[in-house]
Amino acid sequence: MTERPNSGLCDSCLHQRLVPNTRGSVFSLCERSRTDPRYPRYPRLPVMSCPGHEARGRDSDVAIES
Repeated sequence: MTERPNSGLCDSCLHQRLVPNTRGSVFSLCERSRTDPRYPRYPRLPVMSCPGHEARGRDSDVAIES
């Protein structure tokens, strides 16, 4: 099983997607970066504040992309 990175605020954000590489590392991708250049694609972690943060639902869990 791939271990999730400590992403700070991103861990509870609707716009986070976890992207693994072939060597077993996992990166936190900000989906907001696709439509808004103010957000870095792969933010420096842990993120402590973000104006674009939207809380994911309690029962939602972020999927790790294959």
